[in-house]
Amino acid sequence: MSNPTIRINPRQEQIIRLVRSQGYVSNEDMAQQFDVAVQTIRRDIGFLAEQGLLTRHHGGATPNSTIENIAYNERQILNLKAKDAIGHCAASLIPDRSSLFINIGTTTEAFARSLGGHRDLRIVTNNLHVASLISGRPDFRTVIAAGELRPKDGAILGAAAIETLDSFRTEFGVIGVIGISGIADDGTLLDFDLNEIQCARTIIRNSRRVLLLADHTKFSRQPMGRVGGLADIDDLITDRPVSDAFQALLDAANVTLHIAQTSQ
Repeated sequence: MSNPTIRINPRQEQIIRLVRSQGYVSNEDMAQQFDVAVQTIRRDIGFLAEQGLLTRHHGGATPNSTIENIAYNERQILNLKAKDAIGHCAASLIPDRSSLFINIGTTTEAFARSLGGHRDLRIVTNNLHVASLISGRPDFRTVIAAGELRPKDGAILGAAAIETLDSFRTEFGVIGVIGISGIADDGTLLDFDLNEIQCARTIIRNSRRVLLLADHTKFSRQPMGRVGGLADIDDLITDRPVSDAFQALLDAANVTLHIAQTSQ
């Protein structure tokens, strides 16, 4: 995991693993977990950031990759309660007999699981896992995008997928954590993969109302591909309050913020 020429202590090794698994960890949380002073954690983070092993932020740290997303099997278990709460909150915004896009990602899968109480939905998706989750509902009409299947996470991508998505207009577009893998401080919506970006843009373009589902870790990640901006979405559903500065950006873009309540 680390460069063998760099000498790091066991705590710093654990810090790297923790940050890579959770996406963002505050200095206070790390100090509590490792039973050391916050100042000690700050020194560790500073050293590890200098070595290029993570990215230092005010109050915490994140992984430093801008070109690669966390593996799907890891994302399935990260922030699971938050994703379930976000999915449930987002589902409450969808009326019966609605039409909607659902894109790829573990949070959109949590959203799909929360649609059990809905009736007569028309769904277009490029997420094979989403299609499987709703396949038993005879009153749901589901269109699965054509294209190339990515086995590791059930994503359907490529030119054929984009063409399928572009053939529909829906009332709602539900974008999750892969279609949008990060949110910059200025509200820019970011992702790692060009194919995912193109599919997300197509969904945004063809939806009357766009719901962005993003847990709090997405506010600290910095993928390098630009999907769009806050002006492209209508609702942001997340699990923690945002900063005053980010709330001002949401207000300026007329985006409604929804804070999902997670169970303790």
